[in-house]
Amino acid sequence: ESGGTEHWWATVYATHFLLEAQKAGFEVEKALLEKLLSYLEFRLKKKELVTYYYNRNENKQIAPKEVAYSLFVMALAGEPQVNTMNYYKSNTASLSLDSKYLLAAAYALAGDKNKYKELLPSNFSGEAAVTESGGSFSSSLRDEAISLYVMLEVDANNNQVPVMAKHVANQLKQNKYYFSTQERAFSFLALGKMAKKANQNNVSAIVKVNGKVVGESTDKPLKLNNKSLAGNKAEITVSGSGNIYYYWQAEGITADGSYKEEDSYIKVRKTFYDRTGRVVDAKNFRQNELIVIGITLENSYTTKVENIVITDMLPAGFEIENPRTQEIPGMSWIKNAATPTAMDVRDDRINLFVDLTTKQQTYYYAVRAVSPGVFQMGPVSADAMYAGEYHSYHGAGVIKIEK
Repeated sequence: ESGGTEHWWATVYATHFLLEAQKAGFEVEKALLEKLLSYLEFRLKKKELVTYYYNRNENKQIAPKEVAYSLFVMALAGEPQVNTMNYYKSNTASLSLDSKYLLAAAYALAGDKNKYKELLPSNFSGEAAVTESGGSFSSSLRDEAISLYVMLEVDANNNQVPVMAKHVANQLKQNKYYFSTQERAFSFLALGKMAKKANQNNVSAIVKVNGKVVGESTDKPLKLNNKSLAGNKAEITVSGSGNIYYYWQAEGITADGSYKEEDSYIKVRKTFYDRTGRVVDAKNFRQNELIVIGITLENSYTTKVENIVITDMLPAGFEIENPRTQEIPGMSWIKNAATPTAMDVRDDRINLFVDLTTKQQTYYYAVRAVSPGVFQMGPVSADAMYAGEYHSYHGAGVIKIEK
């Protein structure tokens, strides 16, 4: 309690800390611990609901996040509240994503592995809490870190663990702002548990592609960056004791040109103009023709979205004439051009780095149709680099350039 006001999350957090201290061999006053556990039991009897804000602009009514945390901590203390656990298991719609992990872990600690497996989400995705400065101190990082922590407590070899650990570590590296105490504490606890386990490893791995050894991992991470890996059979042979974690990342356009066209919170569209500003057919062009490409980025909501990269892949018959249309004579018809924060111009694409601060922003650049023929055109894409749910892919197809 602080200043005479009860703070449920802080109480659970303190109880959790004392239990961990006791487990580590420190002396904890039994009467104090019993008083704290009694308070949690009392709070759990109230079936409260609160408004939960997530994915920037969405909200729903949920059981306070303190509920699942309290149930986990009480199970950790050897006093699982099975009736209350069963009530929330039958009302999973009222649980946030991280609460499902904590409730599942409470079942595992209570010895019910079946209910643990039934309740455990298949992955930690699709729901990112809006950061709270009070209440249960939610944030997308804190919520994934506490979920990873409880997974390591009850099911350390689960396949979700390395994926979640990578998410947490990446967020710690990418975030240039201050972290909250909660974000630090649970990231430290989770990654600390993994580091302790990794320190006890005596494990190495050999990586083969099509039967040929391409690398070996012993005491240092192995990084392979080889185009020949694509489409081939890779094999990892592990020896010794412990865990080896691996992941791969691929990017590019599929051989058949297929891709998932969708708009998630933002919308990107591409329009072709001739040099006078007339909209032209997006499929047929003449050799040597100058074409102005307008890329419009639109926000579904009012919240600004920062650090978006727009990538426009060029069909092979196009060459970038000028990425800055204001330098080309006769472009006075362009009245609404936005300026990207940064630009990366390559032979086969243009990358624009932008912040979406208004409802709609349009960027222009000029290409020339240089080679006659029929060419595959990739989609224009927009991705928020630090908030993956904000993305849009649209407008691939085939173009023809005539002599």
